[in-house]
Amino acid sequence: MTTPANPASRLPKGDHNRRIALGLELGDFAREAGVDPEALRAYEATGPDDDFDLVVADQVGAALERLEANPPVTQKVIT
Repeated sequence: MTTPANPASRLPKGDHNRRIALGLELGDFAREAGVDPEALRAYEATGPDDDFDLVVADQVGAALERLEANPPVTQKVIT
């Protein structure tokens, strides 16, 4: 289960920033999440008051949590 549990409560711009923090390009992350790159692009570009694909949101959330728990070598940590 991802946080938030309800995919409709996800924040696409926040998920975009989380992907960037992992150092993953859109295509690479789309593969990790199991979504079409264009679907990911549309999801990440969703405005705060707009609707988005809940299946894509759920898959993105699951991939983010999985990758953040075991970061890829592409992640840059600045201390």
